[in-house]
Amino acid sequence: MIQVTIFSGHEGRLRFDKYFYLTLFAGCEMIRPTVARQLLASRKSKGDGLSPARTPFFLTVFGGASIKSPTLVEEFIELREMLAAGLLSMDDWDRAMGDISGADGNVASFTLFGGFDECELPSLDEEVDSLAVQRHLGAISESAGQTLQYAIGQKGSERRSAVRRAILQTA
Repeated sequence: MIQVTIFSGHEGRLRFDKYFYLTLFAGCEMIRPTVARQLLASRKSKGDGLSPARTPFFLTVFGGASIKSPTLVEEFIELREMLAAGLLSMDDWDRAMGDISGADGNVASFTLFGGFDECELPSLDEEVDSLAVQRHLGAISESAGQTLQYAIGQKGSERRSAVRRAILQTA
């Protein structure tokens, strides 16, 4: 499937069933799936005997494209829900951390007279706002919230280990 953005802007979730993103004289901001969702998708494609998903390709000409990480709260809540539903276990999570450590760079791109950022973090405001809302709703405990708060601005394994620590604090 193809995503085309011309003379406009597009914000959405990065989907691995879309394999070609064309941005001309425009802006395109995608949010990467959470690690838990990536693990589930990987397990499903291996279990079904399907070929691995295509690597998304971004062609950006005279524009800008970025792929943003989900907020720490999104990572935490999705992992917690998948653990509660029995779709994943902490052993699955721990085994997969070595395999997906390079998953943040699983896209290909060609940019001409533009900009492309594949490892953008959510802004401080986005992280703090999402954490505050979920704390207010009671979806995140105080201790888990503090653990996630300390990881704001961190990349890669620091973010994933903070999510893991927050999950263990709620157990």
